Amino acid sequence: MEKTSTILIADDDPGARLILQRLLAREGHRVLMAQNGAEALRQSIEHTPDLVLLDVLMPELDGFEVCRQLRRHPRLREIPILLVTSLGDHQSRVQRLSVGADGFISKPFDMAELLAHVRTITRLNRYRRLLAEQERFQRLIELSPEGIATINAEGRLLLINPALAALLEAPSVEHLLGNTLHTYVHVASRDRYQAGMQALEQGVQQVPQIEVLLVGVNGRALPAEISLGRFHDQNGSFAQIIIRDISERKRAEAQIHRQVSRLTSLHAIGVAITASLELSATLNILLDRLIEELRVDAASVLLLNPRTMKLEASCSRGLPSPIVQAPLFSEEGLAGMALRTQQTVSLTSVPAEMLLSERDRALAALFAAYFAIPLRARGEIKGVLEIMLRESFTPDDHWWTFLEALAMQAAIAIETSVLFEELRRTHAELKQSYDATIVGWSRALDLRDRETEGHSERVTELTLRLARWMGLPEDQMEHIRRGALLHDIGKMGVPDAILLKPGPLSVDEWAIMRQHPVYAFRWLSAIPFLQPALDIPYAHHERWDGSGYPRGLRGEQIPMAARIFAVVDVWDALRSERPYRAAWTEEQTVAYLRSLAGTHFDPQVVRAFLEMFGYDRGD
Repeated sequence: MEKTSTILIADDDPGARLILQRLLAREGHRVLMAQNGAEALRQSIEHTPDLVLLDVLMPELDGFEVCRQLRRHPRLREIPILLVTSLGDHQSRVQRLSVGADGFISKPFDMAELLAHVRTITRLNRYRRLLAEQERFQRLIELSPEGIATINAEGRLLLINPALAALLEAPSVEHLLGNTLHTYVHVASRDRYQAGMQALEQGVQQVPQIEVLLVGVNGRALPAEISLGRFHDQNGSFAQIIIRDISERKRAEAQIHRQVSRLTSLHAIGVAITASLELSATLNILLDRLIEELRVDAASVLLLNPRTMKLEASCSRGLPSPIVQAPLFSEEGLAGMALRTQQTVSLTSVPAEMLLSERDRALAALFAAYFAIPLRARGEIKGVLEIMLRESFTPDDHWWTFLEALAMQAAIAIETSVLFEELRRTHAELKQSYDATIVGWSRALDLRDRETEGHSERVTELTLRLARWMGLPEDQMEHIRRGALLHDIGKMGVPDAILLKPGPLSVDEWAIMRQHPVYAFRWLSAIPFLQPALDIPYAHHERWDGSGYPRGLRGEQIPMAARIFAVVDVWDALRSERPYRAAWTEEQTVAYLRSLAGTHFDPQVVRAFLEMFGYDRGD
């Protein structure tokens, strides 16, 4: 069956319209109907039919007038028109020619004749449309900005549009005809191109887009994207190829890649500044990233020494040692000029006769391009960043933007390092002051209780030794040291009459004396940096069996530092001379500690203490 056409029947006779509608519908056509000339014109304008059957004798507008108006219409003048009439005179046929009708059908209808006319006209319509479509398609191909070509089974170019010739820099389309496209595909891309062609040969109708590198007639490489498809006609099988120039896209992708890479570098430098307070490590990372991203040959960071007012090389890449080590005052050379003016200075911005310093002349002899960028942080100049290239170079805006960001991060790193050093120095001084105060308190206690003079320093040293022997973390040692020095700080609240009483204490006096760990807790807990040292002053009189004071803690409820100190405190007390008794021997003291292990003292601590002194080897 022929492809469906749209046919308009215009007749004021309903019977004639019905006969024609049934006949044409059986043929598979879409049928429109109008009962007068005006409606025929309106439907033609709205639907653009493929054929119009016009009755000649219709009221108001006859068929001749409708035909005449259709032929004058710019869009409808090519529509085939058959006049339908019972008039058979010669004059009517002549008039049909004058109004531009394509044929005459007489009433009553000869169905065979009618169908023959309709089939002939609709077939001619289709051929005409196909030809017009082909012409439009050919025109589109010729005007397409993308390269289009047809390739035969041997891979040779048969049909080529001008865009493809321009893409391959050929002098004309004829220059490419008969050549194989394979010869214009770069060696690095031929495997991908061949894989696509083989897929077509194996029956694939459309190959996904392939990125290749083409080489033009003049040898210039060009990134391109190709689409491959296969079609068949009476002459055989052919490949259709569409080639797009993706140079701009590749340049955009490269720019995006550079921007992402540079953002990554800036992030890495930022992380280095945050994670490491070692200035040299941060600046080394910065220079490595700078050389990688900006593709420069050498770089250095010069720091301003505020005491000597010299620019001193902190780190460098690609510079000979004599240049790196050359002394440089802040008012000298290109770097000094950048420091003084707080502006970027380059070789091209300074006449050759102004290169007075030996260092500048050495740089000019080695490098064609030089830039000195001042490093500012919080309005203060911290130093100069130098960049050198061996070839002449004109930076673009992206290059400058990244360099300025790097310079800012370098200045921040320098400022952060300076602030940290000041903070560390202040912290060290403050720590020394704290420690001196604690030692002073400890000595004051010893002087108050002359019987225990030197006791605090001895037990502190021995407690730290035992804590390390038992494997306590090193970060606890400072707190243990402070706690041991201040273990009896609470006795400052005990009256002299009780603390220095030569005889035994009464029950009430002992109650007051046993409050000294509580006094220590109250005083020291109010000092934040001493809070981690409270374990020993507050709990060194607690006992393993729970009979100690002030809280009656038992076993592992007692902090480890306090358990360690309790053993050391008793050892030192028993081994020291007192006005009311002589110092005990080592054997006596060891026996005493063993006897109280498990009641007064943590057995594990006693064992470790004796092992440390060699008393319980293998026990």
